[in-house]
Amino acid sequence: MSDIVQIQPPTYGNLITILSIDGGGIRGIIPAIILAFLEEQLQALDGLDARLADYFDVIAGTSTGGLVTAMLAAPNAKNRPIFAAKDIKEFYLEHCPKIFPQPWDSVAGAFEKIKLFLGPKYDGKYLHRIIKEKLGTLKLHQTLTNVVIPTFDIKKLQPTIFSSYEVKNNGLLDAHLSDICISTSAAPTYLPAHNFETKDSEGKLREFNLIDGGVAANNPALVAMGEVTKEIFKGNQDFFPIKPTDYGRFLVISIGTGTQKNEEKFDAKEARKWGILGWLLSGGSNPLIDAFTQASGDMVDIHLSVVFQALHSQSRYLRIQDDTLSGTISSVDISTKKNLNSLVKIGQEILKKPAIRTNLETGVCEPLSEETNEQALTRFAKMLSGERRLREMRSPLTKAKEEKKYYL
Repeated sequence: MSDIVQIQPPTYGNLITILSIDGGGIRGIIPAIILAFLEEQLQALDGLDARLADYFDVIAGTSTGGLVTAMLAAPNAKNRPIFAAKDIKEFYLEHCPKIFPQPWDSVAGAFEKIKLFLGPKYDGKYLHRIIKEKLGTLKLHQTLTNVVIPTFDIKKLQPTIFSSYEVKNNGLLDAHLSDICISTSAAPTYLPAHNFETKDSEGKLREFNLIDGGVAANNPALVAMGEVTKEIFKGNQDFFPIKPTDYGRFLVISIGTGTQKNEEKFDAKEARKWGILGWLLSGGSNPLIDAFTQASGDMVDIHLSVVFQALHSQSRYLRIQDDTLSGTISSVDISTKKNLNSLVKIGQEILKKPAIRTNLETGVCEPLSEETNEQALTRFAKMLSGERRLREMRSPLTKAKEEKKYYL
């Protein structure tokens, strides 16, 4: 398949394909490694020009996952993704130490802790600059496939979901991708909140006052499925004749950034003594943020596991996550060279580990079978390639080209 073109809609195929990427700061290196492997498998099937955006109807990402989403779906001058999946790891290795500069000695470290009382830990200037440099003036409607990126509006106290589908219905959400990525990455206490305005075709303004999407949906897989379901309800012809409750036709790959569950970090005896400071800074981490990001991610995984198992379509849901991170590796911002290289190694090791499924009784990830994550991704790559070929074969554009060749 040498001529890669924009993905044909699900109406010409059998599946609705979704890729979801969790938030997690520097731990975004882990999904970067996994996505590079998946894209490599697709290239083995369909040629070196193949990119993930050619195979997924929706790519969803929160926080660092939102940045990865934009990198995979934003077009360059040749209308191809600005980043191949294999390049994302190098982006993190190069820029994370400048986004999250580390204190150079113990005195500087103590000063950093004092700064937490006065403002965010990092000023975000380098992050904002590099995002704007890479994404330029690109807007949401220009992505090569549909994207869904959650944020949270602190002025309205409600989630704001930047969705390619909503842009078609509501021009007010057609923001610059750079503003969306800066917003979804603005983790409370770590990076400053972000505000900007957009205009619709009639000049109507909407103001946004946004923070990290992890507040609402650190695992955005369910948000992405919800956006698709809304479109089916509205009668979007891209999904004809799929029904709103036809969840058995979804293919979902959901990639986490790792968590620290193998170690018992806190207990109620300790937490009952915490005030505001304790909940924000204890044990070298941020317990409050850790709690709501991990809780929301796990709840989504549990819900999707139940749905796919109930529909006997669990073979089309893949959750890749590692609950065994520990120490500084589990942090979102310790960007030393040693720590970043350790995350690369963990991403590579996860590929060799058995595929997992959440135990619905304990909430803990457990091995699903003898199939490794590498083998599962290879299997999914074959399904994605087959779905793409089917859509191209059935699409009116392909049929018209074939008819033209015949008559010529």
